Amino acid sequence: MTNPQPTAPVQLRTGERLALALAREEMMQEYHRWETDPATVVGFGARWPVSWDVFQARFRNSHTSLHYQLFEVITADGGTPVGTTSLNVDQSVNNAEFTLVIAPEHRGRGYATEATALTLDWAFTIASLSAVWLEVLAPHTAAVHAYIKAGFKAAGRLRGAALWHGRRVDKLLLDCVLDDLAEKR
Repeated sequence: MTNPQPTAPVQLRTGERLALALAREEMMQEYHRWETDPATVVGFGARWPVSWDVFQARFRNSHTSLHYQLFEVITADGGTPVGTTSLNVDQSVNNAEFTLVIAPEHRGRGYATEATALTLDWAFTIASLSAVWLEVLAPHTAAVHAYIKAGFKAAGRLRGAALWHGRRVDKLLLDCVLDDLAEKR
């Protein structure tokens, strides 16, 4: 039996405007909508969006794993969902790949930087990871700037490794270690 009343987000880490919360199953359709937005698909360097069935299976399977954490990003004052972040942990080297999705209607407000910073804080202070890394397409300058502002640093470049609006572009590798965040303070 499904719960007709949505559960309130459980805040885990709170920043100035945003908070990290536990991902909620009843938000799955919204998360899927955000990920299938054409700008998100292009930003990930994908050719097409993930189907509902694949997304649903991935959501349910990944939440049973100790190696993956999906966070819902919400406004700190009202709990409005504005995006998701995730950490996909490789336990053999104690690091994680970071991903971020901001809902289309909440883009352009500087949320990406704060959501990234909150997730990095969790990664190092709670999860005790050694490093966090990500891949981003070079023309996605808004994302690159947000990640660097939050604490990531350039770690490499794969030339012509991705597609952006039908043309070959570089994929940037960024990483962050705890010392990088200490430098920002």
